[in-house]
Amino acid sequence: MRFILSLIIIFSLLSSPLLSFSLISKSAYGDGLFMEHLSASFGDRTANLLIRMSPPVVTTETIQDQGQRPEIQFRLYENQSDQNFKEVTYFITIEKDGKTLLSDWFFNPNGNLTIQMQPRNQNHISVYGELDPIMNAYTTRGDDPVVASGPIFLEGGLYHFIVRIVTVDFSRTILPDDQQPVFDGWLSVGAAENATLDVQGQEIPIKVLSYYDEIRNIIYDETANSINFSMPFDYDPNRLNDPTNTVFIHQEVEVPKPSPLSAEGGYQGFANGKDVTNVLMVDGNNETKDIVHFMLAKPAVQQIANEYLKNSNNNTDGIMTFSLIPSKNGSMAMGGGMAMNHTMPMTMPM
Repeated sequence: MRFILSLIIIFSLLSSPLLSFSLISKSAYGDGLFMEHLSASFGDRTANLLIRMSPPVVTTETIQDQGQRPEIQFRLYENQSDQNFKEVTYFITIEKDGKTLLSDWFFNPNGNLTIQMQPRNQNHISVYGELDPIMNAYTTRGDDPVVASGPIFLEGGLYHFIVRIVTVDFSRTILPDDQQPVFDGWLSVGAAENATLDVQGQEIPIKVLSYYDEIRNIIYDETANSINFSMPFDYDPNRLNDPTNTVFIHQEVEVPKPSPLSAEGGYQGFANGKDVTNVLMVDGNNETKDIVHFMLAKPAVQQIANEYLKNSNNNTDGIMTFSLIPSKNGSMAMGGGMAMNHTMPMTMPM
């Protein structure tokens, strides 16, 4: 729990309808995060939209094995006073890999909206909640959330949340189309992949969790004594260099200990051959395994992408490779604690 709380800290990096909105962050991305904190100007004030997933760590395994039902909170509030805007109508679309999973109207008189996701193998998503009589939008009353049940969060990777604000302050007054701010956010669900590697005649079970995209080709390289894997990645420089894009790649590798692949000294990490040991975090709390976290923030991803584009004739569609090597000079696992060899300039919105 202490390690998860540490990860949470690291991850975190609208009045009169007659006034016009001007988006500060028209399209903001949170690759690999559980929370988005977006802003728009509203007259002489700033409106913030918080999109947050609870619990912060959601994976395909916790959903399938534990029946986890994550909740997504939407909160629209005034920046200076930290007070919620009232009578807020949200039009929310959720996409995965370009496919629309949900697109519907939601309303809350207090500005807070909570949607509980109930992942199920169904053909489409069904929404359950009280319908507001004015906007005909699903709304929460008291502590009961709106429920969205169906094929959502069954796959790992990035989920795209497109949130359009349709009313604020007065539920009977719809904002003109050109004054409705649209917020773009991305939340991550971890995808677990398991493999059994033949290492020095021993079968070693390895698990890789990706909070960005599906993992491919988990293999053991005997020459380098490394665990290698890859995932699809979009190297488009326009996306990666966008100042509103807070790209963040988070991968976890579970290494059983003791084993030929566990490290008493530490671990070295590489992404596309680039040494990223300084951004490894190693959870050594578990007596039976080390959990090694690749924590690639935007500057590291940009460097990796620039090298990739030079060597691929600017082909933006490709893969990103990862290697993990037990090493005496790597990021060390701390029993009962954690190793953190990199401090990221990220803050948690309160």
